[in-house]
Amino acid sequence: MSGMSRLASVAALLLLVASGCENAPSKLDTTKGSDPGAKPVSVEADHSGDVETRLRRLEDNYAKNAEALDFLNKVYAQQKQQQQQKAAEDHDPNATFAVNIEQNLKAGLVEGPPTAMVTIIEAWDFA
Repeated sequence: MSGMSRLASVAALLLLVASGCENAPSKLDTTKGSDPGAKPVSVEADHSGDVETRLRRLEDNYAKNAEALDFLNKVYAQQKQQQQQKAAEDHDPNATFAVNIEQNLKAGLVEGPPTAMVTIIEAWDFA
């Protein structure tokens, strides 16, 4: 999933949650210790009112969650920057690397034809 689509998905999810999308009531709504006089939170979206009223309600919900959205945007930016740094540090899997073997050639430590496409270097450590 690309970065922009992930951000759009998170923003859409937060807007749905903030606007009160339909969901089954939580079992936590009726747990012991909750305020008996507290009014239960509505889980149904309010589709009442004209377009202006509904827009105002959406803007109010967005304003309530603006701090959380800003935090998510900052975390997302940090993660994206970390991914870019990691990608910059990683080697290209299709890259070709050259190794200087002139000393080995001069010393005669070569097996096979000098026109071969691949050179295998053996290293020994007797420490």
